Amino acid sequence: MRTVLAKVAKGSAEPLATLLAAPLLGPLAVRAAPALPGDVTAYVTRLRDCNHWGGEDATDAARGRAIAAAVKRLRCDAAEADERTLRRRHRGDPSVLKALDRARDADG
Repeated sequence: MRTVLAKVAKGSAEPLATLLAAPLLGPLAVRAAPALPGDVTAYVTRLRDCNHWGGEDATDAARGRAIAAAVKRLRCDAAEADERTLRRRHRGDPSVLKALDRARDADG
């Protein structure tokens, strides 16, 4: 590994070696996104799952029942009303509103 780091320092390493050695060169400063409230995280996950199941094809009767059961369990029919409630509850938190916008616009 010392050889790879020496080559990286001299600039003669292959691009792949540079990528492999980069994490060893020092910690990167990463700014973490603020955590969302639990109710918002749960809703975003639920909406993603609703979008997924809503896009599934019922190739046979059993598959159709599985899709219907998932949609019912997730309460996908109430997603819009639940989003409105969350938007009212967290109206002063731009990070929540942005997360809700992204979740609504995402594909499943």
